[in-house]
Amino acid sequence: RLSTFIKQHALFQSGERILLAVSGGRDSVLMAQLFNEAGFNFGIAHCNFSLRGDESENDEQFCSDLASELDVPFYSTRFDTLEHSEQNHISLQMAARDLRYKWLEEIRSDFDYQYISIAHHQNDVMETMLLNLTRGTGIAGMHGILPKKGKIIRPLLFLKRDEIDEIVADKGYLYREDSSNVSTKYARNKIRLEVIPVLKELNPSLEETFESNRKRFEELEILLANRLAELRSELFKQVGPDEYEVDLQGLKNLDPVDTLLYGLFHSFGFTETVLQDFKKAWDGEPGKMFNSFSHDLFLDRGRAILTKRKSTIEGVVFIKDAQSSIKWNVKKYKCETIS
Repeated sequence: RLSTFIKQHALFQSGERILLAVSGGRDSVLMAQLFNEAGFNFGIAHCNFSLRGDESENDEQFCSDLASELDVPFYSTRFDTLEHSEQNHISLQMAARDLRYKWLEEIRSDFDYQYISIAHHQNDVMETMLLNLTRGTGIAGMHGILPKKGKIIRPLLFLKRDEIDEIVADKGYLYREDSSNVSTKYARNKIRLEVIPVLKELNPSLEETFESNRKRFEELEILLANRLAELRSELFKQVGPDEYEVDLQGLKNLDPVDTLLYGLFHSFGFTETVLQDFKKAWDGEPGKMFNSFSHDLFLDRGRAILTKRKSTIEGVVFIKDAQSSIKWNVKKYKCETIS
């Protein structure tokens, strides 16, 4: 089943070197054991987030021992996750995720691995979809975790959590249990421990249902991407290296307007809020300007002008004598001399 899934989704080619992200938990341990049994070329990478004292130290040692047992390369690192979280004003989970993926990519690149393999399974996809739906999301958030995205692959997405538990128990594989997995202070754990059991009472085949839904949303995203590519070629006329004339009437004729408008402009940095303001203004007097972090959108007669903003952020702006205005960080300032 693993080999079939890898071939079906073209995750990697025979002989390519794969870096496995192994925490020591049952999911990543099974991934390492399956890769070993399949004869794949792989190494093991482990992140010590320094959050659980001796438990974190023992996880690292366990993963080192596993790599020795399987006779594969081992890479490890330690992070001050709490400090990174506080300095960047993000949650511990987000801090750990950022640190982990950045380091894994460095190891992949430095040691000539083609892909990074993560041990996500079908239940992880279901939890992600529910979290995204709860917080608000578009189509991309509704297909959850993809089998392959850039240099990240997830070869265990054909398995459910119950299946993993059964295989690990049947094979007698040793693994480490993360004590934080039973804490409902984390949103994902709350979904897994409290929400999903109730949903499974309503639908015992919940994993299969979510996997079918995931495939539908993934295909819908492809359809939307194709439609947006067609619309850009129809409505956007490039008139300079970083400038487009956009057919305003064509934008007004979009259906559904909000979804397509956002799809056309979000890659230029425009938020839904700004685009709603743009839509409200496009039937009024021309001359209004709308900004993203990288582009300006100017309402002209019968068209909109989209231009890439030149970097204007400087630590010091010099004002010359008799200068009436300056532009700094997308804002225009009036200059007056006061005697």
